[in-house]
Amino acid sequence: MEKYKSAITYGLISGVVIVLYHLGFHFASKYSLTSSWFFFSIYILHVPFMIMSGLTFRKNNEGLVEFRIALREVFITFLVGTIIYYICYYVIFNIDAELITMQKQRALENIQWLESQAFYDEDEIAPMKEALENSDYTVTIGNLIKGIPFRLLGGFGLSALVAVMVKR
Repeated sequence: MEKYKSAITYGLISGVVIVLYHLGFHFASKYSLTSSWFFFSIYILHVPFMIMSGLTFRKNNEGLVEFRIALREVFITFLVGTIIYYICYYVIFNIDAELITMQKQRALENIQWLESQAFYDEDEIAPMKEALENSDYTVTIGNLIKGIPFRLLGGFGLSALVAVMVKR
């Protein structure tokens, strides 16, 4: 574990910052928590901590770090921060049931927007609306586990970009 110390440390810090960010929006504007830009912004919040983790690791290794090692370091930072965030997400969505209703409403609004922009015709929108109404938006551990691979895929791509910047 000693060799991953900076990755874990910065991942923990990243996770706490993201949880505070999430809580800030929860108390200021719950509806914002259901927007796409909010979820995208969480990726952005990871970046400074991934960079600091990689730079600290590089400094501790006399300035020479291979890409694959830098990638591992910054991805661990992302992973730790994401796990902490998902724990918070699970707890908040299970305490505040109103968020589930808001999330479903946001999804319906997104479908209506697609329809208004003529991206899809009425025949294509109807099954989307029906699927939405039949979907269970409850946040469960199973649902989170299903979503983690997509989150980690995005995090891996972000980690690769940061690793390129961090390696020398």
